[in-house]
Amino acid sequence: FLQNANNLTYLNLNNNNFQSEGFNLLFRALCDSPIEKLSCVSCGIDSVQIDSICMPRNLRRLFLSENSISADGCRGIAKLLQGGDAALTMLYLSNNVIADDGVEIVADALQNNTSLNTLNLRGNDGIS
Repeated sequence: FLQNANNLTYLNLNNNNFQSEGFNLLFRALCDSPIEKLSCVSCGIDSVQIDSICMPRNLRRLFLSENSISADGCRGIAKLLQGGDAALTMLYLSNNVIADDGVEIVADALQNNTSLNTLNLRGNDGIS
C-alpha cells in the first residue's frame, strides 16, 4: 500500500508488536515513499538494519522510543545518520536499553551529520 500512498507523509505504527524483522522490512519499503514522519514506539524493536542503498530520502522524523534498542541497534541507526543523503532532523530513542557504548556509536555517526537537530535519549538507564 505504501507504493500507492503518494500523499501519505506521517505513518504511526505505535504499539504494534512487529518487532525488528517487521521494522526492517517496513524501512526498506519506505525507500521511495513520501513519508516524512515515522513513529514506531513500543513495537518490540531491538535490531535496526539499514540498507545504505535504499534509505528513505524524505524521512525527517523517526520515533523509536520504548523499544529494546541497544548498541547493536545503534549500529544500524548510525548508518542512517551517516548516509550521504542523511536528512533526519529528529530522532527519538528514549526508554530503550541503550548504554554508553550505544551512545558512543551514535555520537561517532554524528561527526559529519549536519541535518539532525534533535536527539532524545531520555530514560536509557545504561547511560552514565
